[in-house]
Amino acid sequence: MATLQVKNVPDELYAAVKERAAKEHMTVSDLVLRNLRREVERMSVDEWLERVTSRRAGEPPRDIDVQAVMDEVRAELG
Repeated sequence: MATLQVKNVPDELYAAVKERAAKEHMTVSDLVLRNLRREVERMSVDEWLERVTSRRAGEPPRDIDVQAVMDEVRAELG
């Protein structure tokens, strides 16, 4: 397993990370690893822009069932 060293972490940032880790009953390492995983799993800005610009104007995203959403809205208003 690799080791990652982060240099030049401002004292106030480290203190905030340490405090957050304690509040979540985690070590600083575990908190940083969790947040690194979240960050690399997120779509990059370039990927997001490509996805958004590749859609045709006015066309809903393909992964949303528009009919189901409309049915839910109608049921709530119903």
